[in-house]
Amino acid sequence: MFKILTLLFLISSGLIVSAQQPITTLEGFANDYVGKEVKVFFIEDYLSQLRTQVASTMVEADSTFKMSFYNSQTRKVRVEVDDNYFHIYLQPGADYQLFVGATSPYVDKNAKAVEVEFFFLGLDSTDINYKILMFEDYQYNFLQSYYHPRAIKSTRFVEKLDTFKLNITKQYQSDTSRFFKTYVKFSVASLDDLAFVGHRNEYEKFDFYIKPETVWYQNDRYMGYILHYYKLYESQLSKSVNEKFYEAVIQSSPSLAMNALGGDYALMNLKLRELIMLKMLSEVFFTKDYPQTNILTMMDSVANHALFSENKIVSSNLKYRLLDLVPGTKMPEFSLMIDGKKKYVSDYSGKHTYIQFVSIDLQKSLNDLELLYKLQQKYSKNTQFVTVLVADKNNPLFNNPIPFIKEHKIAWDFAVIEKNDPMLKRMNVTTFPHYLLMDAEGVVVAAPALTPRPNNEYETIELMLIQINRKYRAFEEEDRR
Repeated sequence: MFKILTLLFLISSGLIVSAQQPITTLEGFANDYVGKEVKVFFIEDYLSQLRTQVASTMVEADSTFKMSFYNSQTRKVRVEVDDNYFHIYLQPGADYQLFVGATSPYVDKNAKAVEVEFFFLGLDSTDINYKILMFEDYQYNFLQSYYHPRAIKSTRFVEKLDTFKLNITKQYQSDTSRFFKTYVKFSVASLDDLAFVGHRNEYEKFDFYIKPETVWYQNDRYMGYILHYYKLYESQLSKSVNEKFYEAVIQSSPSLAMNALGGDYALMNLKLRELIMLKMLSEVFFTKDYPQTNILTMMDSVANHALFSENKIVSSNLKYRLLDLVPGTKMPEFSLMIDGKKKYVSDYSGKHTYIQFVSIDLQKSLNDLELLYKLQQKYSKNTQFVTVLVADKNNPLFNNPIPFIKEHKIAWDFAVIEKNDPMLKRMNVTTFPHYLLMDAEGVVVAAPALTPRPNNEYETIELMLIQINRKYRAFEEEDRR
C-alpha cells in the first residue's frame, strides 16, 4: 500500500512540475517560406554573441509553422527563417502568433542573412514586446521633436529630457516587469550619451545608472549600455591600477586581476568587475602588450572557477571567440564522411588544405566548383582540396553523391552535410561560397580565405597557391642538397 501511495505521489508531483514548466510557443504564418526551416536561437551572452539553437520546425504547405520550447526567463531571441532572420522578446510560458513577411523589395532576392519584417497577431498589452514597442515609439517621437543640431548647444533639450524622464518614471512606476523597467532605464541612460549641454559626466552616469543595479546578463539594453560604458576600459584605468592589472596578467592570475581592478571606482560591484575583467582581457588579447597564452590561461581558470556562474559561461565563450579561426591557431576539430569513411583534421596533415563550402540552394556558390576544378588540376601536388556541400537532410545526395560528383568533375575530397551541422558554426560559415586555408600542421592560414573568383581588388587564392608551391619546392631542393 505504501509503495502504491508513493508511486501515486511521484506521478502527481511529476504532473505538477510538468504543468509548471515555462514552455513558450511560437507559431504563425510565413507565406514566402513554405518548405523552409524556422529556428529559434538563444543568445548565450552579449560579449561573445554566441547563440544556441533551442527549437526548429518546417513551414507547412499551408504556410503555417509551430514550435514549443523551454524558456525560463524574459529574453531577446533570434528567429531564423530559411537564411534570413528577425528578433523578438519572449516571456516564459507565453504563446506568440506571428506573420513573417518577405524581404524588402529593395533587397537582392538572392541576398542571404537579411533581416525581414514580421507582425504580431493578437499581441496582449501586458506582453514585453507590446510594452517595448510602445516605449520605443514614445522615445522616438521625443527625440524627433526635441533633439536636433541646434539642441546640442541649448539648455532647452536638458529641460525636455528631464520632463521626459519624469513622465517615464511616473508612467511605468506600477509596472511589475523587472526586465522592462531595466530596459527602459538603460534606454534612457543612453540618451545621456548624446551630445548636449549639461549631460552627465562618466562618474554621474555610473552613480545614477550602474551602481544601484545587479548584472542583467539577458537584458540587451542593459548589456548594450555596459559594453559601451566599459569599452576599451583598460586604457582608462589609473596608472597604478593599470600596472597592477598588467602584473596580474603576467602572472596569469584572475584573482590578482580582480584585486587590482577593485581599485577602480566604477568596478566596486564584484559580479560586474569579474565580467568587465573578461571583457578587458578579450580586448587586449590582440595587442602586443599582453601575452596571449596568459590571457587564455586566465580565461580557462575563470571558466572553471568564476565567482559567479554566469561569468563561467562568458569566459568559456570568449575564449572560443578568441581562438575562433584566428590565423596562427589550430583548426577546430571536424569530421567529414569522404567516400564512406570519416576523415579528421589530422588526416589532412602534410600538405596545405583549401576547404570550400557551397550550398545546394545557391547556384552562384555551385558555379565556383568549375573554378576549383581548374585550381585542383594545377596545384594538387602541394595543396589538398575539400568541398563541403550543404543541403537539407532529406536530399538524395546523402545516399548517392556520385551523379553530382560526375557532373562537376570533382576529383578531390567531397562531403555532404546538413544545414545545422555544428561544423558550420565552428568554422563561422554564414554565407556561400566560403573558403578556409590551413597549413600542413593543421594551423589556420586564412579564415575566410580568398576565393577562386577575383574580389574587388582582383585578388584570388591562386597567388597564395603559387606561393605554397614555391615553398614546398624550396624544401625539396634543400632535401636534395
